[in-house]
Amino acid sequence: MYRFVLPLRSRRELQDDYDQHAVVLEKALHELQRRIRRTVEQHELRPTMKFRIKSFDSFYEKLLRRSRDLEDGDTLEITDLLGIRVVCPFVEDIARAEEILREAYPVTEVERKGSELATTEFGYSSVHLLTALPGDICDSFHLNSEWVCEVQLRTILQDAWAEVEHELVYKAELTPLDGKLRRKLAALNANLTLSDIIFQEIRDYQRSMQRKLMKRRETFWSQLSGVESSVDAADSEVDAIHTGSDTIDSMLIKALHAHNQKDYAAAVRMYADILAYQPQDHVAAVIHSHRGMARFALGDADGAVEDFSATIRLSPQTTRAYYYRGVVYHQQGRLETALVDFSRCLEFDPYHVDSRIARARVYLALGDVEAAAADGQMVEKLDPDHPQLARLFDDIKQTTEARTDETAVRK
Repeated sequence: MYRFVLPLRSRRELQDDYDQHAVVLEKALHELQRRIRRTVEQHELRPTMKFRIKSFDSFYEKLLRRSRDLEDGDTLEITDLLGIRVVCPFVEDIARAEEILREAYPVTEVERKGSELATTEFGYSSVHLLTALPGDICDSFHLNSEWVCEVQLRTILQDAWAEVEHELVYKAELTPLDGKLRRKLAALNANLTLSDIIFQEIRDYQRSMQRKLMKRRETFWSQLSGVESSVDAADSEVDAIHTGSDTIDSMLIKALHAHNQKDYAAAVRMYADILAYQPQDHVAAVIHSHRGMARFALGDADGAVEDFSATIRLSPQTTRAYYYRGVVYHQQGRLETALVDFSRCLEFDPYHVDSRIARARVYLALGDVEAAAADGQMVEKLDPDHPQLARLFDDIKQTTEARTDETAVRK
């Protein structure tokens, strides 16, 4: 850090000293930000990184401003000459980045900008970490161990606000008479803060949805194989479907609860009640898909096919509906029809591994061992640990050996 004992030296002397250190400090800062980027990316964060050495004009202005409240003989320290900004998409990434950096670097101070503001005040939120330069960086660039860097952690919206505020407030120096402008800025900052919160809620919801949908698919496959699955309830699996009707929303939650409690008959009745309201096509497609799974669980294969077909009619590119319908056709022994559905699913999504496995099974049942092996090899590339892959290869091998033996007997 820069440390001064007041009174300040002349501007020319300070600039000469600044210029003498600037080139080396910039190289050291570049190396530190490279390490910080690597550190956070190792923990699956992908922030935007910025770094800068404070310009001399800004540096000198800050010296003058800070020195006004001090007396001769007092010590003045500037800790933000070196700055790195870590800009993340979501609020939760800020907390995660702080945790990672505090574990990896010698953080000596943490400041949470904006936490002290009253509800009627405005200002940007940001977490500032003060970290000493690592010893090997200081040694490499012949710097003393007192040099520190301010690492700022912000969301994208917080960073945008800080940039604008710096121009409109910090540089312009709003006067106490600018009350109307201050209220507008406060409202704008509140909207950005709310947006950050909503973005985070949407992200949390999507994660929850993804987990629950995966569990629902596992349940469907378990029903097919006759194995019970311990799957947690997914009462709010499609809470984000907006139908414009609270009645439909509440009915849907009850239907999903019944479905996950394995009360499939009740779930089927509730899904039918919802469809009677004639919801929008994209909502109806989801309801038909869920009712198809419930009907399949009840042993109503024809009803399941009817619902999955309705999903496809309403939303033709719903790949999983082709997969689900193909599974039912396969169980019914309608192999050629199942093959069409699995192939159709793979046209839309060539990386749908479950359809690859299912189609390989159909090919094997139809006697096309080569096609089955080709699908199996593709699955091995995409998901070598797929739980059904080893069994598929064993069955392909047994079928091939049986054919070889049969050929030998004929000869």
